[in-house]
Amino acid sequence: MPTSSSESHAPGIGGLGYVLLQAVDLEAWRGFGTGVVGAMEVAMPRQCLGLKIDEHPYRVLVTQGDADRLLAMGWDMRSAQNLAAMRARLESKGLEILERSPEEASLRCVESLFAVKDPLGNDVEFYHGRTGCGGAFASPIGVPGFVTEGMGLGHLVLAAAGAEQAAYTFYRDTLGLGDSDTLTLPPMAEGYPPIQVNFLHADNPRHHSLALCNLPSPSGVMHLMVELPSVDEVGRCHDRTLAGGWGLMASLGRHCNDNMFSFYVKGPGGITLEIGSEGRQVDWSTVEPTVSTIPDYWGHAYQF
Repeated sequence: MPTSSSESHAPGIGGLGYVLLQAVDLEAWRGFGTGVVGAMEVAMPRQCLGLKIDEHPYRVLVTQGDADRLLAMGWDMRSAQNLAAMRARLESKGLEILERSPEEASLRCVESLFAVKDPLGNDVEFYHGRTGCGGAFASPIGVPGFVTEGMGLGHLVLAAAGAEQAAYTFYRDTLGLGDSDTLTLPPMAEGYPPIQVNFLHADNPRHHSLALCNLPSPSGVMHLMVELPSVDEVGRCHDRTLAGGWGLMASLGRHCNDNMFSFYVKGPGGITLEIGSEGRQVDWSTVEPTVSTIPDYWGHAYQF
């Protein structure tokens, strides 16, 4: 059973600031990110693609590589004091601190950062002082914006098969993210275990910034969610998805726990994006975590 957010939540973790991906086909990501999602491409070093969705320099950075996978996630600590406190917290728990070079900090457009490994083998970065902020977002296809203010990029769902409890303990107890919801579903097919997803929130109103699923994924990512400002914008993105021949992982629908109206598209390299709107925003000082057995009010016919 999840504990209450007040028992586990570390206020210093402001939200999911950025995600770093590696891709075999960088051009596919360029076309998908700008022409389907509606992100703005920003100038980056060779063999890197920055996708900008708000005033930050980018929220998703894709680099050329020999496999499609998650490279790192960056958590916004909001201040140098919070960053130092997180470092001390992790050192006190015996975690190895992975130092980042000035060049790596420059690539991430941050003043200072460090990283640790999670039990799944992912690089988990902590930073403060995003540099290059303030530049206007201008979608190449007219998307008016994305919902990020005070809440970060969106949310990331990690594949945690075989290490579910260790990952949950790490993100909740070691990092201090708070419980939002625990969803349990029947097996999706014979021979599979029951599905469990643990949803965790940061110090912001977004229902969850991270979730852990007990299913496998070659990339390490179950999906990455970006939030549009209206149902109509989701519908237009859905049209672009179908027109571009991109396959769906789930049809249009609305989730129960976070109220998100969305669909899931299989992006380049098999990395799935959830495109949503109307996500629930929560006052965590008054709301307790929930336990769910029904994922959707309607829709979201899944195709794994």
